Amino acid sequence: MAVTETPPETVSAASETAPSAPRPQPTGLAAVLGSGDHKVIGRLYLASGLLFGTFVLVLGALFSDEAIAPKTLDVFTRDTVFQFFTLYRVGTVFLLALPLVIGIALAVVPLQVGARTVAFPRAAAASYWTWLTGAGLLLASYAMNGGPGGGRASGVDLWIVAMAVLTLSVLVAAISLATTVLALRAPGLTIARTPFYAWSVLVAAILWLVTLPVLFGLLVVMYVDHRHGGTSIGANAGLYARITWLLRNPQIYVVAIPVLGFAADVLTTTARARVTLRPAVLGGIGAFGVLSFGAFLATNDADAVKTPLYIGMSLLALLPILAVLAGAADTFRKGSFHLTAGFAYAVSALLALLLGVAAGALGSIPGLDVTGTIYDIGVSHAIVLAAVIGSIGGVHWWATKVLRQPAKEAPGLLAPVLLLLGTAAVVIPDLISGLAGDKGELAPDYTGGIKGLNVVVLIGVVVLVLGIVTALAALLPALSAADDVAADPWTGSTLEWLAPSPPPLGNFTADLPVVTSAEPLIDLREEA
Repeated sequence: MAVTETPPETVSAASETAPSAPRPQPTGLAAVLGSGDHKVIGRLYLASGLLFGTFVLVLGALFSDEAIAPKTLDVFTRDTVFQFFTLYRVGTVFLLALPLVIGIALAVVPLQVGARTVAFPRAAAASYWTWLTGAGLLLASYAMNGGPGGGRASGVDLWIVAMAVLTLSVLVAAISLATTVLALRAPGLTIARTPFYAWSVLVAAILWLVTLPVLFGLLVVMYVDHRHGGTSIGANAGLYARITWLLRNPQIYVVAIPVLGFAADVLTTTARARVTLRPAVLGGIGAFGVLSFGAFLATNDADAVKTPLYIGMSLLALLPILAVLAGAADTFRKGSFHLTAGFAYAVSALLALLLGVAAGALGSIPGLDVTGTIYDIGVSHAIVLAAVIGSIGGVHWWATKVLRQPAKEAPGLLAPVLLLLGTAAVVIPDLISGLAGDKGELAPDYTGGIKGLNVVVLIGVVVLVLGIVTALAALLPALSAADDVAADPWTGSTLEWLAPSPPPLGNFTADLPVVTSAEPLIDLREEA
C-alpha cells in the first residue's frame, strides 16, 4: 500500500506564496437579510415596530372616533368591531411596544457591556424573522375572518398559532439578551458595575422568560381545545378573555422595565457625576421586575385581583420608580444640569410610567371596583406608551451607535413633550371614566368612557402621531453618512461611548481597558 504525503515545507511555502482569496462579503439587501450583526437586527426590529406601530395607532384613532358615538358604528361593522378591537389591544404590545424595546436593546446592550457581538447572533436574527412571520400571520388571521370572535375556524386557529409564534420570538430574543449581559461582559465589568440600561434589559428578559411560557402553554391548550371542538376554553370570543391578564397590571409592566434603565443612564450621564446611590437604583430596577410578575393572573378566578398578593404588588410597584428618581436627583445634586433631548425623553418616559403604575396602585385599592373596566385600558396604554417613548428616546440618545450620526436636537426636544402630552390625553380620560363613569361608560372597550372625555382621547391620539412624526424628523438626518462623527457626544461614562460612531462589525477597534468601576470612561478621563 502506498502512502502519499506532502512535506511540511511545501505546505508552508504554498501558504506564503498563494494566500487564500478573501471571502466576498454580501452587500446591499443581501447583507441586511443575512446579517448576524446585532446593530442591523436591532434596526430591523425598530423599523418594523414603527411600521406596524403606525397601523396600530391608526386603529387606535379609529376606535377613539367610534367611542365618541359608540352606538352608531361609522368605521367598523357589528360583525368585525370586536375582532379589530382585539387586534388593536394585542397589537399595542406585540406589534408596537415589544419590537421597539427589543430593537433598541439588541442594538445597544452588547456595546454597553463591551461585547464584540450579541450572544447567539443567529438566534437573535432568527428572533426577528420569527417575529416578522408571526406579525404577518396575525394580520392574515384577521383578514380571513379569524381572531377572537372570528367566524372562520381556520382563521381562529391561525390567530392562536400567530400568537404562539410572536411569543416564541420574544423568548428567543430574551435568551440572547440575557446571555449577553450575563456572559459577554468586558473584563472587570461585574454585575454590580453593569450599566443601568443593560441591567434593566437583563431584568426584563428574565421576566419575559418566566412569564411568557405561561402564555405559550395557554395558547397550546387553546389550539388543541379549539381544533378538536372542545368547550373548556369557551367560544371564539372567549379566547381574548383568556389572555387579558397579559394586557393588565402587573404583567403589562414587563414591557416597560427597560424604561427605568434608560432613564437612569441618561439622567446620570447628563449630570456628569458618579452615582453614589447606585445600589438603590439597581435594586429598584430589580424590584420593579419582581413586582411585574403577573402570570398568577392567568386563571379563570375573577377574584385573583382582590387577593393581598395582587394588592400588595400593585402598591409596592411605585417604590422602585421613586428609587430611580432619587438616585438621579442625588446625582444632579452633585453634578450639573444640561438640557438635552435625551433628558426630555427620559423624563417623559418616566412620567408616563409613573402615571401608569400609580394608576395601577390606585385601582388595586379595595372598594374602588375599577377592575375589568375601561380603567384597565388606561393603565395599559400608559405603560405601553412609556415603553414607546423610552425606545424612541433610546434611538435618539444612542443615534451615533444605532444610526450614523447624531439626531437633531431641536425637534428632539419637542417630540417627547408632544408624546407626553398625548399620553396624558389618552390615558387620563379612561382613568376618570373608570372611576366616575356609570353602566356602559365602564365597558373595557371602545363603547366605554364618558362621551366628552372620549373626545379628549381622540385629540390625544392625534398629538401622539404628531409627536412620533416630530421624533422621526429628528432621527431621519441621522441615517445619512457623515465624516468624523464623535464617539462620545454626551461625555458618557459607560463602554458604548468607546466604540467608533457608527460602530464597525466587531463594535470596538481596540482592546477595552479593564473595568475598575461602574463609570469606566470617567476613570479614563481622570487618568488622562
